[in-house]
Amino acid sequence: MSDAGTTVIAVASGKGGTGKTTVAAHLAIAGARGRPTMLVDLDVEAPDASGYFKGAGRSGDASEVSVLVPRLVEARCTGCGLCAKACRFGAILAIGGVITIDPKVCKGCGACVNACPAAALEEIPMTVGQTSSFDADGLAILEGRMAIGDIRSTVVIEAAKKRAAESGAALQIRDCPPGVSCPATHAIEGADYVVLVAEPTEFSIHDLGAAVRLARGRGVPAGVVINKEGFGDADIAGFCEREGIPVIGRIAFKRERAASGAAAEPWSDDAAISGEIDAILALAADGARTDGGLR
Repeated sequence: MSDAGTTVIAVASGKGGTGKTTVAAHLAIAGARGRPTMLVDLDVEAPDASGYFKGAGRSGDASEVSVLVPRLVEARCTGCGLCAKACRFGAILAIGGVITIDPKVCKGCGACVNACPAAALEEIPMTVGQTSSFDADGLAILEGRMAIGDIRSTVVIEAAKKRAAESGAALQIRDCPPGVSCPATHAIEGADYVVLVAEPTEFSIHDLGAAVRLARGRGVPAGVVINKEGFGDADIAGFCEREGIPVIGRIAFKRERAASGAAAEPWSDDAAISGEIDAILALAADGARTDGGLR
């Protein structure tokens, strides 16, 4: 279990379009029926989980997320270029003794400041995004959102995770970024269980393999939900058997469900799906408690 007895279930996918956010939203709805639950949208480049809750209202103020970036004090600079050599991200250029800093590329590590022998760099805060909280009939929603044009998604993800941890919710459902790059890695870090959502296509099997390796590499137990079952004929279940990862749910493809998902409408009138979502949540929570699933 995570700190303070909170169960954190991350919902992830190897590729976009599998229905990851739809599954995350419905798991949060199911969880909120029995315990204090928070849906945490960590897909900070394009957060849209709150779209499933049209009546959600803001709860509390938005919290700005910032990083400390260097600013050159020209009067002190000797043009030695040590700051540029220390920067691993190409945010600082030293040409002919002239120092140029691109704060939008800076990751805020502070290496350049420590490397400067003339104390010619000072750190100032730069806004990279924000976190916002909402309430949807008792379900808490926390959204991380990057500032337009920024690239520091992981900073916003970590800020959202920290704010979620302070909420005291008994259950957190994280809607993670698709794929297996740095944002997805940060999003599943610290989770108790990962629900990997896949669809029965060859593309999805390929990308599911990468997601499985990510979960295995982070040491987080995981299970697979086969969404849109019947839409394609790729053998997701066979892949899972070969990889030693459990299939914890199957959601059959129906055009009505696809239409609802496209419109960000919950499956509230779909009686057949309620039991399946409850079963997926129960298996994920049990896997979190018993360290079950993929390792």
